[in-house]
Amino acid sequence: MNLLMGLNVQLMLEAVPLLFLIAVGAWLISQVLEDVSVAYYIWSLMLLVTASTYAYHSGLQISLARSDQSNVGLALLIMVAIWSLRLSAFLIFRARNRPEDRRYQAIREKFSPNFGLKSLALIFIFQAFLVWIISSLFALVFATGAAISWSIWHSIGVALWLVGMIFETLADNQLHRFNQLVVRDSQTLSSGLWRYSRHPNYFGECCIWWGWTVFAIPSSLVSASPWIVVAPLLMTFLLLKVSGVSHMERGITERRPDYRHYAEATSAVVPWKPGQKVIKDL
Repeated sequence: MNLLMGLNVQLMLEAVPLLFLIAVGAWLISQVLEDVSVAYYIWSLMLLVTASTYAYHSGLQISLARSDQSNVGLALLIMVAIWSLRLSAFLIFRARNRPEDRRYQAIREKFSPNFGLKSLALIFIFQAFLVWIISSLFALVFATGAAISWSIWHSIGVALWLVGMIFETLADNQLHRFNQLVVRDSQTLSSGLWRYSRHPNYFGECCIWWGWTVFAIPSSLVSASPWIVVAPLLMTFLLLKVSGVSHMERGITERRPDYRHYAEATSAVVPWKPGQKVIKDL
């Protein structure tokens, strides 16, 4: 157990220099563009870098050449890659010809003057540290991957991850198409997945992280590691209380007058049957 715990720390330390370099590089780009939203677009890529680093240093490339080794590590790496590349590509595509994200505009105003220099620590280094912490879930799996055979927990984890990917992808695409409409009946999207949840994309993201947590249960049982709960709990908290639901709904009724009725009829995150009476009033 101590050896495995030590290996987790060793793997995580391997990713520190790369995360620091990416953070500094992204910060330099943000200074040229005068837009720190760059941090928002690359954070999933930073997680892919950590997972790839852990895979490499845990000897995944050796395991793949041996038929007696399980495919647990490879499955996790594929899931992280699909999620990361899809999310980053979508965010970059959506951000074309758009101003700096409102969240970062508020931070810029709060920490001015000299926000450009302050943003290196406040946003980019902090984000790298956050990525490093939640990547402990990946390190746990890769540290034990060669010793773990495929189990029902892995299958359930993949299934939950797939549900999350479907929800997040469909919700993102539906909202993007809605926002591109020049003429629309409402300022609030209340059809498709958005009829059953005010934030189906965040529901999907939660499913993805809890899917990876279920996937990591066999590794956690072997190593007796408490790190398994850190990433999903932290991500769920951020999605619900910090940069996700709470932030998105702050002041939204001023921008979208019809949102109050929509909120009264629709579940916040978990998809649920909408309130028919209020829906008819929209």
